[in-house]
Amino acid sequence: MRASSIALSVVCGPIVCFYVAFAACFCPARLHRHTESEEKKRFERRQKMAPKPLPIRPLERSLTLPMPSPVIDEKMAVLSPESRRGKSLHQTQSRLMRLPLELREMIWKAVVGDSTMHMILKENKLGHLRCKAPSAIECPLGFNGRTFSRECCWGNVDSANIWAPTSGIKEPTDGDIVPLLRSCRQIYSEAVNFLYTTNTFSFSDLDCLRYFSMTLLPHRFSLVQSLDLEWCMAWPIYDPVAQQLLLNNPALYPPNDEATWEETWRIIASMSNLKFIRASLLYFDGFRDPTCEEKMLAPLRKVTAPSKFEVHVSWHGEEIRGAPFQLIRPVERGEDSSDDEDWDV
Repeated sequence: MRASSIALSVVCGPIVCFYVAFAACFCPARLHRHTESEEKKRFERRQKMAPKPLPIRPLERSLTLPMPSPVIDEKMAVLSPESRRGKSLHQTQSRLMRLPLELREMIWKAVVGDSTMHMILKENKLGHLRCKAPSAIECPLGFNGRTFSRECCWGNVDSANIWAPTSGIKEPTDGDIVPLLRSCRQIYSEAVNFLYTTNTFSFSDLDCLRYFSMTLLPHRFSLVQSLDLEWCMAWPIYDPVAQQLLLNNPALYPPNDEATWEETWRIIASMSNLKFIRASLLYFDGFRDPTCEEKMLAPLRKVTAPSKFEVHVSWHGEEIRGAPFQLIRPVERGEDSSDDEDWDV
């Protein structure tokens, strides 16, 4: 009986080993080819839906005051086409415009400022949703299995992170601000700065922040003072060994790749008027190699303008010293800690 068992093991052992090797080497590759295909489709759809960069505007179409002095054609005694394109009328008949400038600015700030603007990706353009919470810090933040989620404020997105409300209610994403700014040049000139200097701009997508910088005039974009960024980093960012195991080319598609991550922080570092940044970062299992974490944090070290820079992460690790930001890790759970306790953001 014992001899037959040994003979059976000798015969079946190589077969079992071959089966295990086959399953380990070939099946995951097949499964990952499917995942890669889905990632590629998602990337291509996002590229197709990307907003167009801001075109170069002629000087005569400037919306801000003061406008160039109108050019009079002495022969025809009428305004030339160039001056008509930039024609501006004084609003002396308006009671609103007869108010002192200080009172008007208080009105503009109340209408277009002092809020958190959740910036969202839409089809070929950006949109915004006013946060329903009193401040960005009080806006509830959670994880829905794919990425950070603030569905009470953000609404829903599809698999490509394109805004896709499913409630059936057409919630406005671009209202209450643009109509006022478009009403007249004087209001635009007096109010537009409050839009960028007094609001917190909140992003849950790296591409959304990049598009935001590309679709604004540079001097308007530089006025932003408060930024809130949430991002779920893809595995295995900054982990070359793990990326080789994926057998993908490329291993990570934008915006989950290292290049997009570094470009995002290069843009943020160029914002000279920033005073506050809060970055909430989620990584599914943390960085097993401290070197990989250091590479991930390296682009953040170039952001030196803000007086308050918080980086909240979802994984444990060592304390970071000499950085321009405060790295906030999850609190270590003691014996008396509740299982429902989550990391603080």
